[in-house]
Amino acid sequence: MTLSPDQEQRIVAAIEAAEFVTSGEVRVHLNDTCKGDALKDAEKVFKRLRMDQTAERNGILFYLALESHKFAVVGDLGIHASVGQSFWDGIRDRMVTELKEGRWLEAIELGVAEAGRALAQYFPHQGNRDRNELSNEVSRG
Repeated sequence: MTLSPDQEQRIVAAIEAAEFVTSGEVRVHLNDTCKGDALKDAEKVFKRLRMDQTAERNGILFYLALESHKFAVVGDLGIHASVGQSFWDGIRDRMVTELKEGRWLEAIELGVAEAGRALAQYFPHQGNRDRNELSNEVSRG
């Protein structure tokens, strides 16, 4: 999938806004297609992007395969232990509403904002001690 510069900037801006209030890390990964299980593919991408190696294990990955109409949200051990499965199910359900209407960009922005709020609650920004451990750029598969 090709993003316009404006679309890419909107996603990066959503990530930056989410990370402004937390020590957590948020990434967005886009694939054109996903032939298997989106969650399994997302877990592989999560590891490949080294999201499982953040200091507080509080990374969240949004994985979307738009042509295949599949997506998954993966959170690392630290944030998952704090929010539980119902949190991920809630983000998924709210994103599905937007995705069904063809508003994939809005779905990403909504999901990233919700992830940022949860991360801020459990992993607040650490001021000068906080550093951006992972790129905010959109990755592609």
